[in-house]
Amino acid sequence: LGEADTAEVLNTFLTDTAAKLTRIEADGQERSVIKRDAHSMKSSAATFGFTQLSQLARTLEADAEAVPEAALRERIGELRRAFEATLEFSRTNLLNAGSGATT
Repeated sequence: LGEADTAEVLNTFLTDTAAKLTRIEADGQERSVIKRDAHSMKSSAATFGFTQLSQLARTLEADAEAVPEAALRERIGELRRAFEATLEFSRTNLLNAGSGATT
């Protein structure tokens, strides 16, 4: 993939992951949906090498149907914080890295 294609794929991942997180954060969301979205996020994050995000998604996927609601909300919060860090890293270091800007 060229630089532009890579940026497009990364942007798609970031947009899709943000949408999945918003969906799983919704009150009353079915746990099967949380599990499915966490599985998708786990795999996609691993593809880009976002290890922490992938590991947290893996934990959420494994626990989604069994843990108490409070623990589920805690795991979702951890996943959100990891995604926000991944988003910031991507914007700062990956998406703008090839822009030709110098410091």
